[in-house]
Amino acid sequence: MSDIEEKLEETPPEVLRAFLARELAADPDLEQRFHSFLNTSDLDIYELRDEIESKYGYQSVPNFTTYEDRAESYIEKGRHRDAATIYRAMFEAMRDHLHEFDPHRGGFEHDQSFQDAIASYATCIRDANLPHEEKREYIEYCFDQWLDEHEEGGFPQHFREALWELCTTEDDYRYWQSLLRDRLDDRLYGDQYDEDTDTWRRGDLTASADEEELLDGFTETAWLRGYVELLDRIDEQAELGAILNRHYPASRHLCLRYARLLAEEGENEAAITVAEYGADEFSGSDTVELREFLVDQYEGTDPDAFRDTMIRLFVEQTDWTYYDRLKAATPDDEWEHVVNTIVDRLDSRWEADTIVEIYLREEQTEDAFETVTNTHDLNLFEAYIDQLGDHDPAAYFDAYRREIKKAAADASRRKYYRQVAEHLRTIQTLGRDRRFENLVSFLRDEYSNRPAFLDELEKAGV
Repeated sequence: MSDIEEKLEETPPEVLRAFLARELAADPDLEQRFHSFLNTSDLDIYELRDEIESKYGYQSVPNFTTYEDRAESYIEKGRHRDAATIYRAMFEAMRDHLHEFDPHRGGFEHDQSFQDAIASYATCIRDANLPHEEKREYIEYCFDQWLDEHEEGGFPQHFREALWELCTTEDDYRYWQSLLRDRLDDRLYGDQYDEDTDTWRRGDLTASADEEELLDGFTETAWLRGYVELLDRIDEQAELGAILNRHYPASRHLCLRYARLLAEEGENEAAITVAEYGADEFSGSDTVELREFLVDQYEGTDPDAFRDTMIRLFVEQTDWTYYDRLKAATPDDEWEHVVNTIVDRLDSRWEADTIVEIYLREEQTEDAFETVTNTHDLNLFEAYIDQLGDHDPAAYFDAYRREIKKAAADASRRKYYRQVAEHLRTIQTLGRDRRFENLVSFLRDEYSNRPAFLDELEKAGV
């Protein structure tokens, strides 16, 4: 018998009761663990799930509020695992009905309830403050759901978030890691990592595994990304380096993480090689973070690469922080060329509004004016009338009038008539003179057979 057991045997029950009551009152976490220890619930997950399932009807969902209130009552009593059982029954029953409801007839609300139930389940387990040994069954359950949802094309992200919520200690993370590692088989490691000595033997930092050895497919790549995030969380840098070195071509996320790891270790040349691979291999907005990483590496070392990458980022994202940073880093005598390059690329993408903004920033009013008046976009005329209308009011009016007439000729429904009337009110701010009166008179005469159009003109007061 241990010393503690002997003390318990010797201590009178009333003394133990008084001590326990005092400690529970002083320590809310201890009180929660005490409630959890005494939890002898007879809630049956399968009966609850069947009960909820039976309440579904044609195009109708159960009243989940009843179950949510019941779960809340358990939480208030410190019975978090009972509450978790209710939430689990809810989302397991909901899962089979996620695609039955029209998004405009409660479908969005039903999907949100499903997501909320998973999140609440994880929160309940976390708040139960269970020791790691007792928490394992919940980690394994969420882990299995995460993998199943990936394989079945469901909603794995909800269970992935649940795992991050209910795992709170290193033991929790390492248990999740062990479960995942079993699924990733022997292709996970190359010959550069020695698990016995926990070292990563540096070879070619940018040489990945042979094609047949790489993990493939969306599902395996998602699992690998999760594994890498776990290694980061438990600070297993040697294993992290070995896996990223081997598998970074699998996704942009792994590419970026490996490039950052290499940069942290002072391997800037290898970091750039890896990031450039990812920026070329993947596409579009998927590579923004990789290219942002690259501009940080290029700045101060490769001005041409820095400039080209920043131009591409700005043209694709229209984020003015890129523009301002590029301008600050570009010599004055080169800036005009950079601006012209940006404008040419934007012009090929029909980004006239951004071009106008650039010209206004650079105080090139005449170029901004020509861009607006040479396009056929009524919205541009409306957007910049205050900034550019006074530059040459007559020319602005003539160009705007031309587009209003075209819009009126093409209009066929009341909402389009209303848009024309609104533009007439805008152009009127240039001055209600004879030109404006002639324009309105022309439109009234030309489309006198359109009562709805005339009605919208009256409502607009033109």
